[in-house]
Amino acid sequence: MLIGGIVTTMSLGKVHTLMSQQRVLHAATAIRNDLEAAFQIAGRNRKPVQISYDSTAQRFTIGDRVGLMYYRRTNLSASAYGFTKTSIGISRSPVDVYPNGLAQDTLVITLSSNGITKTIYMSRTGLVRIK
Repeated sequence: MLIGGIVTTMSLGKVHTLMSQQRVLHAATAIRNDLEAAFQIAGRNRKPVQISYDSTAQRFTIGDRVGLMYYRRTNLSASAYGFTKTSIGISRSPVDVYPNGLAQDTLVITLSSNGITKTIYMSRTGLVRIK
């Protein structure tokens, strides 16, 4: 029992770190999927869409430029991904995506929680990658 307790105590820090990494990676993957979907939605509907971020609600939205229709909403609050200390940085908001497959500008989104950081890069042509 004593050995089991010692091993459990030693591994708790590693388990917490792995869980934090998975939460940040899961959130970054959800954002990447939304950014890729924005290009698909704009092409399919033959109308520009807008990618925006609301810092107070911690929510990414993809919708029309008027703001009447939302195609996707991704909530990044503490309740959605279990973040305790979250920092989200975005280079520009809103960004328009046009039906011809080009965006108005590049986009860099940085997610950071408990010392784990992932950066999502979106090019003007729709290439989205996570580093």
